[in-house]
Amino acid sequence: MLGHRARGTTRTSLGLLFSGLMVLAACDGENLFTSPSLPGGSGGGLGGGAPSVQIEAPVGDSTSAKPIGDSVLVTARIRDNTGIKTVQFDGFAFRGDESLGTNEVVARYETKVVDLLAPVGDTVLSRFLVATADSTRETAHLIVTATDTLGNAASDTVSILIGGPDVQLLNLEGGETIQSGRTLSLRVMARDPGGVRSVEVILGGVVSQTVSEAINPVVDSVLVDVAVAIPAGAEGDLQVLARARNNLDIIGQAGPFNLRVSTSEAADNTAPSLTFTQESRARLEIQDVLRIDLSGADDNQGSGIATAGYTVVGRSPTRGTTEVVTGQTAFNPPLTGNVAATFEVPVFHVDQLSLPDTIAYEITAWLVDSAGNCAASTGADERESLECGTLATGQTVATDRTGLRIDRVIVDGQTVLLPTGGKIMDAAVDAPRQNLYLSNIERDRVEVFDLETSSFQQAVAVGSEPWGITMDNGGDNLLVANSGGTNISSVDLTPASPEEDVTGRILTPDVVFFDVLLNEDENGADRYIVTFLPQVGGPAFSDRPQYLAVDGNNRILYSTRTTEIGDLGTIRRAIRQQSFLQPEIRVFYEHTEHTENENATAIGNVDAVTATSGGSAVIITDHVLGEPGNTFVSAAADPSSAALNIQGQGSDVVWLPGRLWNLPGIGFRDTTYVAASGDGDWVVFGEGAANPIGRIIMYESAQDALSDAIPVSDILVNAAETVRGVGLNYDGTLGVARGDLAYFFTTDLRLQGTADLPSGGAGAVLHPLHANAVSLANQAGQYRPDTHIAFVGTGEGTVDIIDTFHFFRSGRIFIRGNVVGPLKAVLPFPGDNAGLTCSTIQVTDEDGAAIGTALDMFAGDDFQSPHPAQGGPTEDACIALKLFGVTDTGGVVVINVRKGDILRDHPARQ
Repeated sequence: MLGHRARGTTRTSLGLLFSGLMVLAACDGENLFTSPSLPGGSGGGLGGGAPSVQIEAPVGDSTSAKPIGDSVLVTARIRDNTGIKTVQFDGFAFRGDESLGTNEVVARYETKVVDLLAPVGDTVLSRFLVATADSTRETAHLIVTATDTLGNAASDTVSILIGGPDVQLLNLEGGETIQSGRTLSLRVMARDPGGVRSVEVILGGVVSQTVSEAINPVVDSVLVDVAVAIPAGAEGDLQVLARARNNLDIIGQAGPFNLRVSTSEAADNTAPSLTFTQESRARLEIQDVLRIDLSGADDNQGSGIATAGYTVVGRSPTRGTTEVVTGQTAFNPPLTGNVAATFEVPVFHVDQLSLPDTIAYEITAWLVDSAGNCAASTGADERESLECGTLATGQTVATDRTGLRIDRVIVDGQTVLLPTGGKIMDAAVDAPRQNLYLSNIERDRVEVFDLETSSFQQAVAVGSEPWGITMDNGGDNLLVANSGGTNISSVDLTPASPEEDVTGRILTPDVVFFDVLLNEDENGADRYIVTFLPQVGGPAFSDRPQYLAVDGNNRILYSTRTTEIGDLGTIRRAIRQQSFLQPEIRVFYEHTEHTENENATAIGNVDAVTATSGGSAVIITDHVLGEPGNTFVSAAADPSSAALNIQGQGSDVVWLPGRLWNLPGIGFRDTTYVAASGDGDWVVFGEGAANPIGRIIMYESAQDALSDAIPVSDILVNAAETVRGVGLNYDGTLGVARGDLAYFFTTDLRLQGTADLPSGGAGAVLHPLHANAVSLANQAGQYRPDTHIAFVGTGEGTVDIIDTFHFFRSGRIFIRGNVVGPLKAVLPFPGDNAGLTCSTIQVTDEDGAAIGTALDMFAGDDFQSPHPAQGGPTEDACIALKLFGVTDTGGVVVINVRKGDILRDHPARQ
């Protein structure tokens, strides 16, 4: 009854209003809180009468609905001959049973009172009513009460369902006349926090049709566009109703809206109206687009929209040049009602050899109806109908108006984003197959991106939470550190669709150390006490692999990640031989000092250490390398003798007389990066911890041992710096650590130089053919400016190019985001430099062996004599190498590093 509009009486106070509503809650008939309609549509207050109040929105029928907690917009028209003084907006629900005395009035929306500064005779007011915290699903009543200057008051009320979907028909108001033979374009918006399950549009009258759309999966907000063909020759009334159903099967509704369909064809001289929005990043890559979302409509009696289009003028402030692109889409038959169109405009008018390049884009959108009326927009907040004009080159723009201007910086690189979501942790490049492999930690798989076609191929399922990835030495397998478990996957890359070798997964065992302590018992006899480590409640190790590399002897060197429960990371090696049934895993312990105790012996790399009955001796148990089930034991003896005995049987046991294991020193407290030299002779570990101070640790493959370890404070300027990336050159003669600055060191961890960097960012890598650097261990080395360069990610959205002999920035590459993970580098792919003049030189390592050809950038290896940009043996457009880095945009950036990039800040180019 309360949703039914009828004539009734008025009340002069809100208290009387509430009591009247309670009385009427159970009756049928008139709504006593709808103001009387006055003759001629005039306001109330004639002869001292009450105002006229009519709520125009929401409609207030039985299926008008709002989600729980949603505000509601109430619009009311109020008229009065003597002048309106105040208007009050309320929203209440009525609960209980009056006959039982349990009835109550519950506020569902906060009251709003509008005091008019001067009396108004006729006005339309709209106010948002904010929902209270009540979460009950029920019918509520929206009440608008107006009081005039004489104290007369009147109200109107409508009902809505709280707990149903909010439905709106965005482009109909009711009362429009539609031309037959055209298309009616409708747009429905439905919202519900609990999820919208379906939307339907119901038409009755001259067109009887129901259009339904299931929403799967359900969403909390949806826009649905429906196009309805109006038959030629049709004439009469048309009703339009929109409904939505939420996940609780509750229906919300908008309408019905009454339209008139006519066959008469009046002359159309009115232009459409429109606006648009544009979407683009402040930094754009060459592959990016400017997205233009246009919305508009023809007038209600118009001939319908025939064409929607855009014009973009691109201006280069540096070059003083201009380029124009335009595009359009046609509608056949023309569309009445709301029209939407989306255009994607590729980045244009860019000098790709001078990136970053700033371009000013001026955007105009336009609509043309079938009568030829044209309207333009330059991006105003509301729809507009600017007069159309044309440029000298013929493109449509707004007359005497400049389009919406956006200044965009065009940067280098191509950012690869995951096609189905997730998070990239690391990348590996398969140069022969031209594939980029990305570890997707949230989807437990490796994504495969074809660099030649710029498309994703079938992903490879691996283990839990894949993190670090690297190519194996043979180039046909990809190793994946599954950080959500304690294993490493091996992906076979030889099939057309790569897949994990399910028999080749490396299962890493629990790591146990043993402390043997000689104590005197209560009888004065010496007894051995064996403690296995880690102990419950003490420092523990994480076995979950993080980053990894492969050395020249096919060993896997990897770090393990710290855990939320405080487990320490470690650095380890997996020893692999063809005869092994299972790789052997060894934890590095040599990088720390262990606790001195003259009565102790620290023992590791064995299966078990036990004391004999009575504790007078110890027995060590181990297995044949690579054969876990084939075990042997030592003779019972003191710890050192037992270790020597089992070593003679083939064990790789380690023992430290006079020491106890220092587990905190063995462990790592933050992300630890791993990188190998190109020839696999060296591996570097970089610990990210700042407290205690992190470490940079070198491993030498030929000796199968750590060659040196040094606190990062001995290399980095600030002891509180953390390592955020490490890299080694081809033969290990130079390394780089990424801290707040870039730090360059040799295998003996002697600092060779530093390069200033902007704050933030991560990642560091040397040229793939960087080799034979001068050091104390390689004094015959020589400086080669063509390859002796490094690439370091910064927090300013750049990759800085550092000369590793002079240690200054020779170039800078601007990219879309910041590198936040490791950087990888490979030589150009075949065909990358097709059609260019790109001379190359042979590169050798410290032993004089040829390792590949690099781009020839300097005459006679002379740093002071770079080849000219054009006209020499090598053009600036030639690609010297390709970079790959994980960025904070959620993707991996692929960068073609050109000669011009490397020489941009060279003294000879200034």
